[in-house]
Order: sequence, then C-alpha cells, then structure tokens
Amino acid sequence: MTNGIIIAGFATCGKSFLSNKYSNVIDLESSDYKHDNTNIKSIEAKKGTKREINKEWPNNYYRAINEAVKKYDIVLVQLMPQHFDYFDKNNIKYSIAYPNINNWEEVKRKCIERGNNENFIKGLEEVFISYYEDLLQRNYENLYIINENETLEKVLIENNIELLKG
Repeated sequence: MTNGIIIAGFATCGKSFLSNKYSNVIDLESSDYKHDNTNIKSIEAKKGTKREINKEWPNNYYRAINEAVKKYDIVLVQLMPQHFDYFDKNNIKYSIAYPNINNWEEVKRKCIERGNNENFIKGLEEVFISYYEDLLQRNYENLYIINENETLEKVLIENNIELLKG
C-alpha cells in the first residue's frame, strides 16, 4: 500500500463520522495529543475546556500523522495554520476540507447538536474567516468545500476518493 492522503478538516466537516464508518479512514483527534485527558469521557464535551497542554505537543501529533499515513488510505487531521506550516516545511502533501464560508450558522448548529460548549463554538467563530483566508495561501493539493447540507463523505465520493466500509 502507498502512503495515505492527509485531509485537514475544519470542525463539523464530518471527520469523526467518516472514521467511524469506514475502515480505511482514521480521524486523528488532536486533543488526544494536545491535552492531558484524564477523567474526560466525551470527546465533544472536552473541546473548549481548560486543560493542561501535553509537553510533547505538537510533535507527538505529527509523529502520529506520519505513522497513520502508512496504515490508512485517508488520515483526517485538525485544521490549524501551525499544522500547515509543518506540512509545507516538510514537503508533506495534504488536502483541506472546509465549510462554505457563507455557512457559519450551519457550523454553529452542528456544534450545538454534537454537544460542544460555548467556549469551543466562540473560538471557532473567531477563526472561521481568518483560517479560510490563511488556507488559500497554502500549498494544499485539493480544497474540498462542504456546502450547505453536504457532508465530507459525499464530497470525497464525488471526487472519486475510495471509502471502504468496515
């Protein structure tokens, strides 16, 4: 097997859904690497809460990404400018999945539905436009825009990315 593809996806794009549905997809939830998650039960509920930063962050996350592309066809990662810096500096190919820039209210609704707290939602809103403007300057291979009532799953299938049920 050749190395898998990396897709950096903004929150609510459907990364967790894809990794739960398809055997050749992994969602590398960044907070598992960034924070001490002792006594935290729900992935979505912990987002936006104050926790201690792991001293290995972000290198532990980059190591996990580099290992995951050897085992999975699709590696879904957190969308953050600092990760793009790492990918670009190390000539690592990646694509980006981002909600349509006019769909903030849908992103907010999805956050509420999945149990994210107000701090998390406020933080996303603060970076929603600036992250989009930043990503346009990056060296990505593909930019997958998730339009209203669309899913990352649908967009990948339409772009002939193979998803294996497992």
